[in-house]
Amino acid sequence: MEPRAFLQLAQQLSRNTTNEASLRSCVSRSYYALFNFMAQFINEHVERLPHTANDHEKVYRYFNNCGVEDIETIASQLNDLREDRNESDYKLRSDRFKDENVASLLFMKASTAFNSFESIVQSSKQRKRVVEGIRKHR
Repeated sequence: MEPRAFLQLAQQLSRNTTNEASLRSCVSRSYYALFNFMAQFINEHVERLPHTANDHEKVYRYFNNCGVEDIETIASQLNDLREDRNESDYKLRSDRFKDENVASLLFMKASTAFNSFESIVQSSKQRKRVVEGIRKHR
């Protein structure tokens, strides 16, 4: 499965709905689209991640310390989206996700970060800089 499929699902969930479960799921799928895309990059170019809960923190740390400013910005967005995802999935008393604008905004944040990351790492020169930066950080 490609991570972009989660973005497509998130977009569907965010459209024209006031269903809180759908809006919360939109937030979750938005985060997982970006996380899985970035984790896939690490798996293909740096190391095989062990598929544990620690992978979330490791992906963030690797990209946040790679020395490529645009990627570090995306890593920060990933971390913020993880906090939003945790709130949407685990804090069911929070009423923040009753607002469809919140879900749409977080979807757009994830989508923009996803597309930016994809654009940056498509360049072999940039991809090499990112990989070397992660390896140096490790």
